[in-house]
Amino acid sequence: MNRIQWPFFRRRNTLQLEQEPAQQPASSVSVDDRARLIDTPYFLPKDAEEDTRLNFQHRALYAAMGNHYLAPIKPETTTILDVGTGTGIWPIEMNRLFPEAHIIGLDVSSSSFQYTSTAAYTFMIGDVLKGLPFPEKQFEFVHQRLLVAAIPTANWSTVIDELIRVTRPGGWIEVLEIGVTIKNAGPETARLLAWMGDRSKERGFDMGMVSQLGQLLTRAGLQDVEINHIPAPLGTWGGHVGSMLKTNVLSAFNALKGAYCTQANMSPEQFDTWVQSVAREWETLHASYVFHAAYGRRAPDA
Repeated sequence: MNRIQWPFFRRRNTLQLEQEPAQQPASSVSVDDRARLIDTPYFLPKDAEEDTRLNFQHRALYAAMGNHYLAPIKPETTTILDVGTGTGIWPIEMNRLFPEAHIIGLDVSSSSFQYTSTAAYTFMIGDVLKGLPFPEKQFEFVHQRLLVAAIPTANWSTVIDELIRVTRPGGWIEVLEIGVTIKNAGPETARLLAWMGDRSKERGFDMGMVSQLGQLLTRAGLQDVEINHIPAPLGTWGGHVGSMLKTNVLSAFNALKGAYCTQANMSPEQFDTWVQSVAREWETLHASYVFHAAYGRRAPDA
């Protein structure tokens, strides 16, 4: 198969793309006054309001973790892929940490891209569920986060295999998700999470499976797998980080409201009242939301 090399890649980069027609961007339709993609299982909105939330979520996650990644990648890393890049904010921030790297941000739709491709980073349309548009062994570091609302449960093993396929031998793969694990959750919080989990399962998604990311990486054959369950304060009781995370989670719940309420024949007003009582529990009980992350290394070639 013929391959083409990006002409603007610098120094040691040898990244290549398949010379095949580019994947077409996912189209959208307005539902409950929010734009949503119609030819992909992703069920969060894809609009300006959601883009604002994604950027805020990025900052909240950084505040909680203190970094943009967990894997022990080398400072001289030159090829990085971000799957499900959203607005592209992660590649932009990573470029400041790895100025010699070329970073590709991939997403099913270009509608959220807020940056223009340069010699340092490229934004592309692609769908990991349909296969990544790269030959194998291309990237030293492959990163994917917060796609639990985009990857049906039955597809997770295939997605992990695809991330590994495009990673160079000895390179690292990292995945991070947030599911339905809230520590010190009160009864209303537990009930809401169970209700939302049921709605997700009706769509073919299991929000609870993200706590098993490490096992997925291990079963796929990665070496040196590390598993992290990262609790972050949820609520103003937790100071700056807690306030940011609370704002983001409430915004995410609002983004899911239209789809979930339609499924369950619940009024948006009833959902809002429920969420308000849940948020009060977070403050009273000092709740923490748990991020689940895992990373591993592709075995070097023999």
